[in-house]
Amino acid sequence: MTARTLLLLALPLAACGGKKKTGGEVRRAAVLSETPTADGLTRQDIDINGDGVADVFNYQRERADAAPLMVRKETDLNWDGRIDVRSWFDDAGEMTKEEMDGDFDGRVDWTDHYQSGRRVMSEVDTDFDGMFDLFKYYEGNVLRRKERDANKDGRVDLWEYLDDQGNVVKVGRDTDGDGVMDQREG
Repeated sequence: MTARTLLLLALPLAACGGKKKTGGEVRRAAVLSETPTADGLTRQDIDINGDGVADVFNYQRERADAAPLMVRKETDLNWDGRIDVRSWFDDAGEMTKEEMDGDFDGRVDWTDHYQSGRRVMSEVDTDFDGMFDLFKYYEGNVLRRKERDANKDGRVDLWEYLDDQGNVVKVGRDTDGDGVMDQREG
């Protein structure tokens, strides 16, 4: 299951407005507390599933002449008490980076990088061994290139270039292990 799939699992909860029905009682998502942090932010603890335990943690910076600015958001998707998604935001409120733990083992398996609110690169640990082995590069919102460390030596050895429809149009390979493309196809 990918981190993106896990995010989709959270959609039904969001669609029901954060309500949870237990024994005839309907509970709504609620802010449990707001606490200042050592680094000058305010942490807002939110219970999404109505069990009385925080599932979302918003870190905000107060501003004199505007609403608080979201700096970071942490989410426990599967309600096991561990953070599964961390998102960072810039001063314009746009996401700059998002880390996800797709297999809920406590390690980041997927990191998306953003510029001007658009995803430009993803790092993926496809086999959950603790090392990123797939790197995806985007232009606009279109995936243009994939780079892989197929032999697990810490260096890219396979490059795939894609067209607008996501079809591979060129392939490059490093055959001698130096991290430099030696063969090109397409």
